[in-house]
Amino acid sequence: MKLTLDELLVSEKILTPQQMEAVSLIQKETGQATFHIILDQKFAKEKDVLRVLAKSLKMEFIDNLAYNVNPETIRVFPKNLAFKYRMVPLRVAEGTLTLATANPFNVAAIEDIAMITGISVQTVVSTKAEIDQALDRLYTPRAMEKAETPEEPEVVDEASLESSPVVKIVNTLIIEAYKRNASDIHLEPEANHTRVRFRIDGDLIHHTDFDQDRHSLVSTRIKILAGLNIAEKRIPQDGSFQFTHDFKKIDIRVSSLPTPYGENIVMRLLGADQNIEYSLSGLGLSESTLKTIEKAIQVPHGIILVTGPTGSGKTTTLYSILAKLAVPTVSIKTVEDPIERKFEGITQVQVNQKAGLTFAAGLRSILRQDPDIIMIGEIRDTETAEIAIRSAITGHLVLSTIHTNDALSSVIRLIDMGIEPFKVGSSLVCVISQRLVKKICVHCKELIEITPAQQRLLKTDLTHIHHGKGCTKCNHTGYSGRMAVFETVLIDSALEEMISKNAGLEAMRNYARDKGIPMLREEVLLFIEKGVTTVDEGLRILYNVEN
Repeated sequence: MKLTLDELLVSEKILTPQQMEAVSLIQKETGQATFHIILDQKFAKEKDVLRVLAKSLKMEFIDNLAYNVNPETIRVFPKNLAFKYRMVPLRVAEGTLTLATANPFNVAAIEDIAMITGISVQTVVSTKAEIDQALDRLYTPRAMEKAETPEEPEVVDEASLESSPVVKIVNTLIIEAYKRNASDIHLEPEANHTRVRFRIDGDLIHHTDFDQDRHSLVSTRIKILAGLNIAEKRIPQDGSFQFTHDFKKIDIRVSSLPTPYGENIVMRLLGADQNIEYSLSGLGLSESTLKTIEKAIQVPHGIILVTGPTGSGKTTTLYSILAKLAVPTVSIKTVEDPIERKFEGITQVQVNQKAGLTFAAGLRSILRQDPDIIMIGEIRDTETAEIAIRSAITGHLVLSTIHTNDALSSVIRLIDMGIEPFKVGSSLVCVISQRLVKKICVHCKELIEITPAQQRLLKTDLTHIHHGKGCTKCNHTGYSGRMAVFETVLIDSALEEMISKNAGLEAMRNYARDKGIPMLREEVLLFIEKGVTTVDEGLRILYNVEN
């Protein structure tokens, strides 16, 4: 049976029944709280009453508070808030700030703090004297310097929050970006305002502006969510957090960069694109590319490499291949940075450089887990390349990405990393190079004549092409969505021999052309001819690749 505070005070022998009766009479006359009446009448010590009060509220009571605080917490809970509300920060763990208070009934203060800092708050109980002593000990100049706080952080004036618009601003930005399939949110401070832009289909699109005063509030909120040091504004920082909308969890990576007008914040939304279908058939591949990839993934061991610049859809291609390969009879393990989409039935490992979990270290650990198929987010260094090659040669199917300009350049890149040519030749199964092109909006698509200049640049005899004239559906851009174009090269016995003999890049390209392997140019021209994309998009891709 749960006892009331009055009953607990008597049962714990803090007050006598007669004293408790006197307290009740005073309370009826004045309306004062039991706690204050007891202290005013000097019936008991504050410490004893608070200990029982904490017990009744199922809260922790802490004595010797000054020796239980972590100086690092002043980065999250600045001095002016601590002294205004007379609360002491104890720790930050799992997204929750724990504060010590002598008044656990001050719910309004707790709500204010949660609103201003943008972080969940829970409280423990201690005496007023302990609170004052801890505050003086924690917020001395020496303690603040020890916590490496360069300056007292800016804190939001609650009056300017207007019922916490800063939280609403950040939430609304993320939700709007999610709804528009944006990959990134850019917050760019200027002299008199902050510009917000979304990256949609590869282009930055202006979304909104807000005044300079709001920028520090918004950036502080985002930094708290991402676990960054809100007091440090002189150096770049990186972090991440998870946002939930419509029961969908969106992983968000945050990067801050100091500028003369404030911190430039970029949030990358991972796995937020609702239009992605992780299947080979859903990628919109040409018939020849689809056949080549399906043939490559039937090979039981070897390396399949996907190459292309940042943001060209390499991870989507890898995930689509994994989705095809994921059957109950095989073990698939990945090491990624970051994990952009979580899959059932696949063990995914997140790279953590600070903890020493690199691609190479993760790959070594994965190999001890008896996998059939391994996916490495990226081959960045010689060590990772060597382990990947060795894994492929010893019976594993390895999928990975590498940064090169075209498919066959990946071969040269591996050899330049120090991998012996015969090992590269014997382990490579297929190399896929890809780029993303914008698709013509189906609502305003129209047929037009190709210009002589465009014919010469494309080296084509096409007479008519399509473009989007612009409409409300595509925000008057003429484009809606993107798709990948591919250059897919299967490593046959002849190419394997050329690679093993360290043949040059041009020799391998000539062989591919002579054999009629569709290169990126042919695929781009095919989609222009079909009216899927425009000449401008095709030229952008081809001239980046060929020049």
